Amino acid sequence: MPSPKKKRPGKTPGKVFHFDALLMLLPLGVVAVYYYGVGALTRILACMAAGVVCEVLGAWIMRCPRDISDCSALFIGAATALMLPADIPYYIALAGTAFAVVVVKLPLGGTGSVPFVPTAAGFAFMTLCWPDRVFRYPAIGTGSEYVQGQSLAGMLHSGTSIRPNTVNIFDILIGNFPGPMGASCILVLAAGMIFLAVRYRRAIVNTLSFLLACALLSVLFPRIYAGSVRPTSLLMELCSGLLIFAAVFFVTDPAISPRKVSHRFLYGFFSGIVCMLLRYFSNFEDSVCFGILIADAVWPAVEVRLMRREKKRRKARKTKAAAKEDTANA
Repeated sequence: MPSPKKKRPGKTPGKVFHFDALLMLLPLGVVAVYYYGVGALTRILACMAAGVVCEVLGAWIMRCPRDISDCSALFIGAATALMLPADIPYYIALAGTAFAVVVVKLPLGGTGSVPFVPTAAGFAFMTLCWPDRVFRYPAIGTGSEYVQGQSLAGMLHSGTSIRPNTVNIFDILIGNFPGPMGASCILVLAAGMIFLAVRYRRAIVNTLSFLLACALLSVLFPRIYAGSVRPTSLLMELCSGLLIFAAVFFVTDPAISPRKVSHRFLYGFFSGIVCMLLRYFSNFEDSVCFGILIADAVWPAVEVRLMRREKKRRKARKTKAAAKEDTANA
C-alpha cells in the first residue's frame, strides 16, 4: 500500500502571530544596527540562523513534527539577540537560542501548545549562566573604543536615578541610552503596540493590563528617593530593561493567553505584579523573564479556579431563574 501523503499543517493563531511579531522586530533591528553598527546585525542574523538549524535538527532527533514556515524559530533567534547587549559573545546568544528551541519549544509541544514563552526561558538560561555578560551594556556613541554604560534597570537596581529633563527623556524614548540593543527604543515599541491593537484587538488587553500593574507598583513603591520620586520612578521602571518588550511580545503569545477578555486582563495584571516583585527582590538587574515564566506556570491553576467559580455562578443563576419561573406559574 502506498504511504499516505502528509498533510501540511494549516495556519494557526500562533503561526500568524509569530510572523507579525517578526515584522514588529524588524524596526527594532534597524535601530540596533543604527546605534551599534554591523556587529548588531551579524548577531541577529546568526541567532536567526541558529534558531532554524536547531528547529530542523531538534525535530529530526526527537521525531517530532516541524514547520519552519511558522516563523517561530526565526522570531526566537531575532528576539534573543535583540534582548542582549550589542557586544555579547556569539556563543552566549547562540546558546540561549538553542536552549529556547531545543529544550523548551520542541519537547513541550511546539508553537501552538508550549506552556512557556521559549524566548523568555532562553534569556533566563543565559542570565543564570552568564549574569556578568548579559547585563554588561556598552555606552552609545563611543566608536570602536569600548566604554561600559549603565542602563536604567542598573540604576534602579543600585538605588540611583536620573534627573528627568527634556534631553534625557527624549534619549530614553528613542533608545539613545545603554541597554538591550533592540529593547530600549520606546517609540518603536509603542508603534508595535499600536500595530498589535489593530491586528490583535484581544491581545492588546494583555499588554495594557500588564503595563497597568507595573505602573501602579512603580508609583506606590518607588525604588528611588530623590527629586520628583513618583513620576521619575514611573518613567524609569516602564522604560527600563525588557519590561515593554515583554509586554508586547511575551504576554501576548497565543499559546499562553487566555481566551476570555476578562481572563486576559487578569493574566496580564498578574504577570505584571510578578515581574515587578521580582524586580524589587531579585539579585539580578532585570528579572522580567523570570516573572513571565513564573506567571505562565501559576496562571493555569488560577484560571481553572476562575472557570469553576463562573460555572457555579451560571448554575446558581439558572437555578434562581427556574425558581422564579415556577413561582410565577404557581
